[in-house]
Amino acid sequence: MAENESQTTVIGADSYFKGEMQFERTAKIIGRFDGKISGKGELQVGQSATCKADIESSIANIDGTIEGNITAKDAVKLTANGKVKGDITATKMTMAEGASFYGMCAVGPDAAKNAGGGGAPQGGQPQGGQQPPKK
Repeated sequence: MAENESQTTVIGADSYFKGEMQFERTAKIIGRFDGKISGKGELQVGQSATCKADIESSIANIDGTIEGNITAKDAVKLTANGKVKGDITATKMTMAEGASFYGMCAVGPDAAKNAGGGGAPQGGQPQGGQQPPKK
């Protein structure tokens, strides 16, 4: 087993966790989580995972379903299977074709610096899907 794998916190596919989770390096959720997640490292949300949680981490890789706000110091990555219903604040964000996102979004160095202010700015446009062309 690689050293990094031994330092990964895992909530397995047959697990349900309710409450607050904190992690230092890497956490992977494959099952169900309700509550709050905060960590200094990378959060991985597997394809079968369902999370109703506000998330704070350095990196958030989303391959499952999130209902809640995500704040990432470095990056949020939504895969083709990723679904997010909530606001995203991050320095960088990538969204694969097929991913689903409905919420407010603040991305860039200034967004990450101001992340302690409670997420994406108010008054923006909901993101998620293609916007019609402007005339």
